[in-house]
Amino acid sequence: MRPLLRADAAAPDPAPRARSAVATRDRDRTTLFEIFFDLVFVFALTRVVALVEADPEPASLLRATILLALLWWAWCAFIWLGNQVRLDRGFVRVGMLVAMAGVFVVGLVIPEAWTRHPDGANPALVLAVAFAVVRGCYVILLAAAAWGRPRLRRQLILDLAPQTVSIGLLVAGAVLGGTWQAGLWAAALVVDFAGGRSAARYRGWRVGSPRHFTERHDLVLIIALGETVLASGARVDPWSSNPSALGVVLVGFLITASLWWAFFGRLSAEAARALEHADHAARPSLARDGYTFGHFPLVAGVVLVAIGSTLLLDDVVADPGEPASRLAVAALGAGIVLYLVGLEIFRWILLRDRCWASLVGAGLVAVAVVSSAWYPAWVFPLVVAAITATAATVVGRHAPGSGETPVRHCPAADQ
Repeated sequence: MRPLLRADAAAPDPAPRARSAVATRDRDRTTLFEIFFDLVFVFALTRVVALVEADPEPASLLRATILLALLWWAWCAFIWLGNQVRLDRGFVRVGMLVAMAGVFVVGLVIPEAWTRHPDGANPALVLAVAFAVVRGCYVILLAAAAWGRPRLRRQLILDLAPQTVSIGLLVAGAVLGGTWQAGLWAAALVVDFAGGRSAARYRGWRVGSPRHFTERHDLVLIIALGETVLASGARVDPWSSNPSALGVVLVGFLITASLWWAFFGRLSAEAARALEHADHAARPSLARDGYTFGHFPLVAGVVLVAIGSTLLLDDVVADPGEPASRLAVAALGAGIVLYLVGLEIFRWILLRDRCWASLVGAGLVAVAVVSSAWYPAWVFPLVVAAITATAATVVGRHAPGSGETPVRHCPAADQ
């Protein structure tokens, strides 16, 4: 079995300079420095759990989703940067440390992102400025990477427009607050995804190392799954004598393990091979649609599962005989449905294949959500865990090409 990570085996560049940028090459792999960056990013992701827990209302769940997407877009920018230049070499590493500090500040502020303090402090503005620092680091480092590469330089110029508009909307929303904040931040999200998708059609990007690209996405999903276990497990200690609480946490672990198996059983490796074997001209669009866009439902689903598990644990401890709160049920159910449907979107983009077990499982979880008001809170996690584990068992063993549509390893680039 080949290890997921290894020491850098690439031969050094001729006469390397300590402060120069080093281009990413085909055999480069994920580095420990990049895993450090991913840990900081996942810390910020999991802070949205605290945001919803502090104010368990539907509006908080919507706000959490907006922040999740903004964080994801910022992280993806550095993944693409890491496929142009090595992030752990020269001055690029210094810029990455500044970006990490910005992401860390974002994570610290997230639980109070919609709170105004009597002393005039504005956490939302701190968060918006921190996002601006993170994106500024990205632009500066990409500009350095594009030096002497006209096509990448033009791609950067195209990217600047949506990046600038998005930051302006974040700052304006932070200043205005309230409903304006949610609306303008949602608009910033639309500008990011729509503008970035349009700018990418220029095809100025390259996938310098397909294996590095897929490893980064796989690792951040593993870290997010691990943080989900920690989020619920860390809350059990005060209630260790409560059998219902312990049972819910164990069922939550089964759900998380099932989600892991559904993706990493076979799909992860097959998708990585598809990207590696794709035509060089097709790789950027395949990586963009399959990973930058297609991976987001998986990560967002995991975070929603963490939110739902935490809220459901509170419900069970308060009164296990009563139905679970609608918000807990909606978060947990939506997280699982989003993850399972996201698997099939990802599978179709990368492999032109499908596995109906994911969609059937998502449909059954949706039925469980609708009917959750008719049975006690502790029953709901058991029902969705049974559905998820069954679907994941089938999905994790699904061989590409066994569906109705044959696998296509080299999809054509965008027309």
